[in-house]
Amino acid sequence: MRTLDENAGVAERIRFYRTKRDMNGNTLAELAGLSRFAIIAYENNQTEPALSDLKNIAAILEVEADNLFDDYYRFLDHPYTDQIKNIRKKNKLLQRELGAMLGVTRRAVERWENGKNKVTRDMWEKLNALNLL
Repeated sequence: MRTLDENAGVAERIRFYRTKRDMNGNTLAELAGLSRFAIIAYENNQTEPALSDLKNIAAILEVEADNLFDDYYRFLDHPYTDQIKNIRKKNKLLQRELGAMLGVTRRAVERWENGKNKVTRDMWEKLNALNLL
């Protein structure tokens, strides 16, 4: 019996649970309201699924969404807006200072904190590398 490595990425997790349910990619795509090309891109790690798509896929595959998430998606799923504010305040940083550390503008940090823009995986990785998470 095949098992899922605990360090598996989102792409491998989707494929694992899909095949465990004996479902092909076309069926998953149809049930999820996505193109088969989207599922192929997700499973080949060519495209990051939207958080809402990932939750929908989890429901279709009858698994907890957390089973498909990696640490980045766990970050997004918990109000990342609050997490960004808390990181900034805990480190006594202004929005412009956090932005400078990450190579973005103050406005970008403000938009994350207000939920107008999603924190990208690249930015999440920078936050992680700076030991701010």
